[in-house]
Amino acid sequence: MKRTITIVLFVGMIILLVGGVGAAGEKSSRPKLPLTEKQMKAYEKIPFNEQNLAKVERGMTQTQVLELLGKPLKITKEHRRHNRWTVHYFYPDGHIVNFKDGLVVGKE
Repeated sequence: MKRTITIVLFVGMIILLVGGVGAAGEKSSRPKLPLTEKQMKAYEKIPFNEQNLAKVERGMTQTQVLELLGKPLKITKEHRRHNRWTVHYFYPDGHIVNFKDGLVVGKE
């Protein structure tokens, strides 16, 4: 368990450093691409629960949601104009987390 948490935190930090921060330490203004299945592998053993779903807030990144809820059962990705993305993570009991350009915009 301790090793899994360490791996999850390490992967999350790498993703954050590589994809989300500009040269001056500010968030990048370019649209965020959806995470791949390979990038989500580290989150497979994190169990879903509704208490953690309640902690998901608007503006959280895909990585932050995965750290709380684990890998979703199903993922849909919709490529929009101007290289923008809408992504939906489907969890047990019909729970869905919706992202636009890599950030949470809602949950059901």
